[in-house]
Amino acid sequence: MNMRLLFLPLLIIFCIGCYEEPFYKLNVNVVNQNLSPIENAEVIISVQDENGNIIDSANVYKTGFTNSNGNILFEFENLGFFNIESTKIFDNGNATICGSASVGLEENTTKEITILNTESNCN
Repeated sequence: MNMRLLFLPLLIIFCIGCYEEPFYKLNVNVVNQNLSPIENAEVIISVQDENGNIIDSANVYKTGFTNSNGNILFEFENLGFFNIESTKIFDNGNATICGSASVGLEENTTKEITILNTESNCN
């Protein structure tokens, strides 16, 4: 039997095992004006038009709350350019601070962004 024929199936199996699905991750850090982490800040990831309206057909809308270090990690299936909004409510709903930013993802990279929550007019 030809030795090449023996190694061909092994080579195919090896090459199939080499492929890894790309990943797209975003680590959001939310801080206050003193640069201290904000725990339990709500973070919303969306795609918006030039007027700030969410584009529903983009099928990207993720939300979650930051941990005790002010961090939250999001995972996506594709590249994208997203709007990030964060809001923290204090004093039983009597005070709110917020912040926002935009970010583009990169393949096989965990993109990091820090949102500074300082605005009190969070409409």
